[in-house]
Amino acid sequence: MIGQTISHYKILEKLGEGGMGVVYKAVDTNLDRTVALKFMPHHITPDEAEEARFLQEAKAASALNHPNVCTIYGIDAEKGQRFIEMEYIEGMTLRQKLPIGPLNDSIRYGLQIGDALYEAHQKGIVHRDIKADNIMINTRDQVKVMDFGLAKLKGSLKLTKATSTVGTLAYMAPEQIQGGDVDARSDIFSYGILLYEMITGRLPFRSEHEAALMYSILNDEPDPIQKHREDLPPVLVNLIHRAIEKDPNDRYQSINEMVIELRRLQKQSSRVSRSSLASMPAQGMAQAGVSGTIPAVGMSGGTVPAAPAAKGRGRVPMIAALAVSALVVLAAAWYFLLRPSTGVALNPAMTFRTLNIPVKEIGYPALSPDGGWVAFAGTEDGSLWDVYLMNAGSGAPRRITADSAGFMQDVDLSPDGSQIVYDRSDKEFTRPEIAIVSSLGGFSKKIVNIGIFPKWRPDGERIAYVVVGEFGSASGKFEFRSVKPNGSDDRLEWIDTLGANPFYAWSPDGESICYSRRPSSGGASTTEIFVRHLATGEERQLTSIGKTVNFVSWSRNGQIAFSSNANGNYNLWMIAADGGEPVQVTRGSGPDFAPYLSNDGKRLMHIQEQAIGKVWLGSLRDGAAKQLTFDDVNLYDPEISPDGRTALFGIYTPSPSGGTRELFMLDIESGRKTVLVGGEEAIHYPKWSPDGRWIAYASHSDSVDHDSSGTFIVDAANPGSARRVGAGFPWFWIDSTTVLTQRPYGTRLMTIEGGQDRMYFRDSTWAFPVLDGKYIVYRSVVLNEPGIWIERAPTEGATDPGRRLLVKHVSEPVFNRATSSLFLVSPQGEVKRISLPDGKETTIRGTFPNLPPVSRISVSADGSRFVYLDSKTVRKMVMIDNLQ
Repeated sequence: MIGQTISHYKILEKLGEGGMGVVYKAVDTNLDRTVALKFMPHHITPDEAEEARFLQEAKAASALNHPNVCTIYGIDAEKGQRFIEMEYIEGMTLRQKLPIGPLNDSIRYGLQIGDALYEAHQKGIVHRDIKADNIMINTRDQVKVMDFGLAKLKGSLKLTKATSTVGTLAYMAPEQIQGGDVDARSDIFSYGILLYEMITGRLPFRSEHEAALMYSILNDEPDPIQKHREDLPPVLVNLIHRAIEKDPNDRYQSINEMVIELRRLQKQSSRVSRSSLASMPAQGMAQAGVSGTIPAVGMSGGTVPAAPAAKGRGRVPMIAALAVSALVVLAAAWYFLLRPSTGVALNPAMTFRTLNIPVKEIGYPALSPDGGWVAFAGTEDGSLWDVYLMNAGSGAPRRITADSAGFMQDVDLSPDGSQIVYDRSDKEFTRPEIAIVSSLGGFSKKIVNIGIFPKWRPDGERIAYVVVGEFGSASGKFEFRSVKPNGSDDRLEWIDTLGANPFYAWSPDGESICYSRRPSSGGASTTEIFVRHLATGEERQLTSIGKTVNFVSWSRNGQIAFSSNANGNYNLWMIAADGGEPVQVTRGSGPDFAPYLSNDGKRLMHIQEQAIGKVWLGSLRDGAAKQLTFDDVNLYDPEISPDGRTALFGIYTPSPSGGTRELFMLDIESGRKTVLVGGEEAIHYPKWSPDGRWIAYASHSDSVDHDSSGTFIVDAANPGSARRVGAGFPWFWIDSTTVLTQRPYGTRLMTIEGGQDRMYFRDSTWAFPVLDGKYIVYRSVVLNEPGIWIERAPTEGATDPGRRLLVKHVSEPVFNRATSSLFLVSPQGEVKRISLPDGKETTIRGTFPNLPPVSRISVSADGSRFVYLDSKTVRKMVMIDNLQ
């Protein structure tokens, strides 16, 4: 065809040929521009079914207008030959550039590919054939995604030799190989494979023939990417391995999530590069090829020009070199001898790997003292829980317990590895007990009636555990207790009165523990690590971070690992047990929890969590439910408008610097979503005023405690600048101008016009009026009065308030004026209506999927519909090897 003119295109040269067509370089003689023409392969005739694929490419790609997608100009036919006229791209395929040397280049290309795919997914187009051969890099180093020939094809793709050329097997997601439903998550899998290949020049699944490659993708774990490149940031490692999870539900649910992570990584790399260059000494700059003048030390904005030729010029470089050498020696001496010691030395070559845990949910894991075995509690189907044991290096988990429980949370391996202790309870975790089982498996033995967080003392002679007030401790406080492994000699070790968390660890000698609690001068959300000697009761504060610290682990080499939001997100840190500055271990968006150190401190096991929430709309009349949101994001605090037409909810987007929170309004009928307010501050507890005009919410900076929250209001119809009206969390609107707020010590009443707020009802209660103010419903803040109470509003001369317990369990009731009722969720996950003031309880019949027990719901003003949050936490178990 070269030299021929077809329609008004003169064919210049052949560019390439593949299973979906033959591409020629041509000149559009009408517009005098160079184009690419793609013809159907010569062996395909117009009446064959494959023509549909050819035409699909033009339709799919032409629907996209994006700088990283090859532009389609049109489709035409000449003498029975169909062809697509498209943008001519001068450059090379990504395949020709592999492997990409600098990591920043891989990230830069990856971002452009991800942006193009996100644009396609937004338009409902799934590419289905992402691979290095279908990506072009033009002469301006710009990515162009090509070949949408498989986009949005209906039906299964059969893996025959003939079809393998149009759906490259090495990049195919498992569901695509099996002929199942293919969606945007299949592109995410292929995108993850491509990122892996760009960075390493290899594929994560490799085999000599198609059948073996299919088996590998469906069954084998991918080759760890760190094996081929040890310099990769943990965030990037986790991102790629999550993208190529076999189950689509375990992958990123939107490619935009990956793009956001890559963009943050790119920014961090840029900051590091600039910082490194700025801190290079003058000699290093010269060696790096940086020319120009050198800034003068101690001078603001001035520079010292290069020395002119002069007598004795040979001595000047020598003197300068000696001076630089002396400075280097002094700097090294300061670094190694005089700098403050942290007591923690991390290995730059540490590696991260995600363990393959084929269960639906997992609790907090434990690592054997030698670092060779991992124990954890988990549930395979979301119903009953068991204890599992697995080799930390390889292999599948093995179920240990034979008597499943409704819920399990914390486990610990004995020092000799022969037994596992764990806590277990019913599904609502109302009465947790502690049991012990052999590591070889079998039936368990209960050793403690009430307790949580069991931990073996390092000598194996005793097991510590915790009892807290809500689980029935005799003191109503945090009680640290211990017991022998056979359940005898149960003794109280000490009682904490300052609000400890149930997170602690034994010292290597078994004489002390480290644990997290509020310092005497800290706020409600501030916790630090304290070390307590059990025999003497002597305590010392180990950290002074001023944020939240939890989940501690103490290794025999004198290191303590913990989780903290010291830098915004919950990451892992380490500190020497004898003091010093904490050292940050993980730096991703997290959250990272539950660290567990091996005795030698070289292995660190932890949990990486992702909170996912979805909003549902339930009917209080016919019991039906409808899902309103579908993205896998950290969504929280849903609220329905008084007219029942709009749902309000918050979305938290994590980032290494702390993340952002935004309140969104969702039109229930149309599905249109708009941002109401957002920023880096914590935003919670939105509440609609009765007339639907105002939305109140709580906001506070991450740098201060929840105690310092303020209540803000914003106009729902005209979102703009929010206005602060008082302190605390919005709790209940009395009318369109008066709102009750929660404070740690009780409820305050304020008006949105301003002025002094005042205590409402009694101290230590969270209360609101019902039935036109004739009664007050409240929760007691003190621990010995759980449940929801009602009594008559105080009136002059009244002697009997008629105080009565409405509900025993602690939940957040919602008052509905139209029905004169409270609505709440029981421990069994049922919606209850409690009529007032008689307290008659009615169960709302219906099917409300994934409604969490004792959760909060929001009810429309007419009492006909409500919204609730289907929330879950996805946990992954991550092992850090060669930590120190």
